[in-house]
Amino acid sequence: MKSALYTFSSARDLFESAREASRDAERCRRQLLSMEAAAEGLSGPGFEARVSASGEPDRMGSRVAAMVDREEALSRRMEDDYALIELACSVLYGTDNDGGLWSLVGWRADAIFQHYLADRPWAEVAALMGYGEQHVWRESMAALDVCDGWGIARAMAGEGGAEE
Repeated sequence: MKSALYTFSSARDLFESAREASRDAERCRRQLLSMEAAAEGLSGPGFEARVSASGEPDRMGSRVAAMVDREEALSRRMEDDYALIELACSVLYGTDNDGGLWSLVGWRADAIFQHYLADRPWAEVAALMGYGEQHVWRESMAALDVCDGWGIARAMAGEGGAEE
């Protein structure tokens, strides 16, 4: 995990960035699926003679190379997105799902996960949590404040007011 490369002004900033990474990873995934479908439509050279108006002898080769380059770029973007999502999950649940912010604030960490990483609106998160929307939002913001107060590294380790 490349957490040393990230700097955030607040826990909310971290989770907003992770939400955007989650959205971007999904866009990349859809683009890769679309490219895969398009690649299946590319046909190789047939037996009949071809006439090239562009003067380019290997148009198919250059199209394939461009697709491969685009696919690699999208895959790298997804790797970066998933690294940030993994960091956010570690803050919420610890590095081995053994602590994190959840050990300090309980269900509120799940609400943060659902809103920021699963990209659900607060009303839907509230329904999942079994509380009112405003209550879930307020409690989630308070949990982010706890994370800021103890620091992301301590929250990730599950260290904070719960043990003291």
